[in-house]
Formats: sequence, structure tokens, C-alpha cells
Amino acid sequence: MSNMEETAVGVPFGSPVMSAINKVGDPENLCVAVEFECDGCCKKALNAKIVAVIDGFLILVGFNGKTILVKTISGGKLVEKEIARAIIIPLGKICSIEIDALQVDP
Repeated sequence: MSNMEETAVGVPFGSPVMSAINKVGDPENLCVAVEFECDGCCKKALNAKIVAVIDGFLILVGFNGKTILVKTISGGKLVEKEIARAIIIPLGKICSIEIDALQVDP
């Protein structure tokens, strides 16, 4: 368990977002991709696990202890790729949460 996960242990998943995800499966065992807005760009975090929803923020860590791939799309084009250990996203910026998404492009 990572430090981020240890910090969030015991935090209830009581938000409407988590209620919807709980209908699909156990958030602890789901690999997710999250699309969200950031300064006019669209970002997509892939290979993530939801750790918690706290005070209006979705907290993600890499699924199975791996890193999260973050793609930034601007003007319909991929402009940046980066990796992250964790991401904290305001719920109001989330466009979609994909469950068990599989990246098929390079």
C-alpha cells in the first residue's frame, strides 16, 4: 500500500460519483481512466485506481502500484504525455470515468 493509499484508508466513498462506480464494482479493484478539464485542455489519466473522494476531489494512484499515464489534448491533438504517481482532480472538472479502459493507440 502506498503512502497516498495509507493516508486515505478509512475515508468513506460516500459521494454520488462513488455511488455510481460502486454499481460497476469495487473501486479498490477497478482500473480506471479519468478524463478531466484543465485550462482549456482535456487531460486523460490512464491506468489509475480511485483511492478516495475527499472534499470534492477525486484522488487517484497508479493501478497495481504502477504509474498513471496522463495525456493532454489541445485543439484535438495530443500535445503532451507524462507519468504521475498520484493525481488529485476536482470533481467539477471530471468529464468521464472509464472502467477497465484499454488503450489501443500507440
